[in-house]
Amino acid sequence: MPAYRTGLQDGEPSPAQRAPPCARVVVSLMVRRCHGAGGRMRLPDLGVVMVAITKNEGPFIAEWVAYHYLLGVEHFVIYDNRSADGTFEVLAPFVNAGLVTLVHWPLFPGQIDAYQHAVTTFGPRCDWMGFLDIDEFVSLPPGMTLPAFLAGFPPEAEEVVLFWRMFGHSGYRARPAGLVIQNFVQCDPNLWQIAKCFVRPERVRTMFVHHAETINRRSVDEKGRPIPQVWMHERGAVTGDIAVINHYFTRSYEDYATKIARGQADGRNEKKLEPFEKWDFDHTDTRAADHAPALQDLMDLVAERGVAPSRYGCLSRMGVIGSTRNFMTASQAAVNAMKKYVEAAGHAVKLQHSLFGTALVITDRATTLLHAGLDPLCLDMPKRAELHLPAEERAITQAEGDTLVPARIFGSVWIGVELEVLAHGYVDIHLTGDRRDGTRLRQKRRQALPNVGRVLALMVINDEPVVPLAVDLHPSDPQAVTVRAIRVFGCD
Repeated sequence: MPAYRTGLQDGEPSPAQRAPPCARVVVSLMVRRCHGAGGRMRLPDLGVVMVAITKNEGPFIAEWVAYHYLLGVEHFVIYDNRSADGTFEVLAPFVNAGLVTLVHWPLFPGQIDAYQHAVTTFGPRCDWMGFLDIDEFVSLPPGMTLPAFLAGFPPEAEEVVLFWRMFGHSGYRARPAGLVIQNFVQCDPNLWQIAKCFVRPERVRTMFVHHAETINRRSVDEKGRPIPQVWMHERGAVTGDIAVINHYFTRSYEDYATKIARGQADGRNEKKLEPFEKWDFDHTDTRAADHAPALQDLMDLVAERGVAPSRYGCLSRMGVIGSTRNFMTASQAAVNAMKKYVEAAGHAVKLQHSLFGTALVITDRATTLLHAGLDPLCLDMPKRAELHLPAEERAITQAEGDTLVPARIFGSVWIGVELEVLAHGYVDIHLTGDRRDGTRLRQKRRQALPNVGRVLALMVINDEPVVPLAVDLHPSDPQAVTVRAIRVFGCD
């Protein structure tokens, strides 16, 4: 099968030799930086990571992240299911501060798929992974953290389930100002026989909305007592003496009505708007509310200091994976910019989403190549089939031993591919590069091509920071899928 390759091939000059002088320096220095002693760096894995899928929870999501960060969660993976209420803008300071990885997730229903994706993609980097909704808050005794709580379970415990304590509207018909945990303290005195879970990701076979199926099916409650891995009504007695999930299901009655109208992330819409009085609980629980002062201070701090991205984007202790997935969100800006360019040229365009990015499908059999649109995204005009480093990566700094090194490092390597598709198929994209520690990385992505016509695909192709050396393209049928142009570029 023929392969289309951009990068270093046997017997041909290196990208450093072929590139213009300003780009040539950066390519060679990136390789030197990676293999030099100063470039060897491994970031530690994490203890607890929290996963959520969200849609239009912008007014509440910053509080949810900050609260669980105070409890010891080290990183958050949030799947955004087509939010249109400013959720990205709210989370941007947390993303820039390295606390949140935001994944564009347009699938519907998509909750279980998102959970499974999180376990597969991010699970190997953490000890424990929790799965909550944005209206669910873990409640622990004063002074206890989630890492300390979870560290108390034996190695054979694969899943820890925590049960719901249902909170009502606390008399608010309209949404009040302030924090959720502070405003809503009236709750059902009895725990509900519905749970959410924390899992050891490497032990998970299949994720569900409320629980997981693990390798040895060893689930425990908050006290470490074994419970069956079955649905909620078969679990027996519930317990919440140590840890529970505060479920702020209604918030205000106004918020509750909006939630019911929106439906659920797993595609179910069976819930109906219940009378206001149903959620009028008289029991008070302020354990979560006691975190309010520290929580507000943290939210203010992140909002103030998280305006500018950190040097490595989302490269926090999440390490090599966190950086890439942030650019799933950034990809939408690039795709929208390209879409406007193509439409301005008079072509009809539709979007095709995948786990790795978004393809633009041009449906009117355009005859004009889209290089003029690809190249601005790459910030410069590279020669065809050459590795290209954008202008902003050309800055260099002085380092120890008078060695010049790049000011930035690639957290994400992007590829833009223009294809002529005559029949349904796919194209496999292979990236070869070097990690920070000098080891070789090989990454594969597949872009499905269900539509015939001119297709422009933009996607991230690496799972960790890398010095890109070569990109290969393998169409499913070279007679039906023709590669017209390739552009490769990097972002930190």
